[in-house]
Amino acid sequence: MSQVQKLSYVDSKLGAPSSGQQTTRILFNTIEAPGTTSSLVFFRNFQGLTNGQTNLNQNKLDSMESMVIKTVSFYQLLADGSMRAFGSFVQQTFSIIVGNQTVVKNLPLQFNQGVAGQAFDRLHENGAASIDGTVNSTPTVQTIMPTEIRLLTDIVIPPQVSFEVRVDSNNAVYGAGAVVCVLSGYGKIFSAGNSF
Repeated sequence: MSQVQKLSYVDSKLGAPSSGQQTTRILFNTIEAPGTTSSLVFFRNFQGLTNGQTNLNQNKLDSMESMVIKTVSFYQLLADGSMRAFGSFVQQTFSIIVGNQTVVKNLPLQFNQGVAGQAFDRLHENGAASIDGTVNSTPTVQTIMPTEIRLLTDIVIPPQVSFEVRVDSNNAVYGAGAVVCVLSGYGKIFSAGNSF
């Protein structure tokens, strides 16, 4: 079943209308100044976050929206905006919970760990390898990449169903900057132009 068919199937079972704009979806959520901790929970607390820190105001999609998650990314940023290795190379796992079901459970992040990025399918294996390429003493490549995991199965976030992403570790150091979780994939958004 293709991701478009799977999304339509889930929407029809939940009584969501089939009309709506089909599009690429990106959902992101930020946790400010997490420090050293053994657990992070993304998409749970939206209080005080601005549009640059999240693009949601609750952990549910609207009644006419849904999404298939294809990629999960994690970023760790310092206060000056520079990127660092997520969790400082401490062993971490992540889980995705949709409704009351854990749909991804304790998937390790560090099995492809390195300063050149961490990716399930080695997407960024050499993407940020340090090279001797400078212009006026300024590096021409980014030497730290985000952790990115391409999921091998389609994870559906149906309309009006709560979801969250949990990261567990053995006291990883996330610092005083911010950590960001990004869910990207295919989805359906409400389009007032088509409905009215």
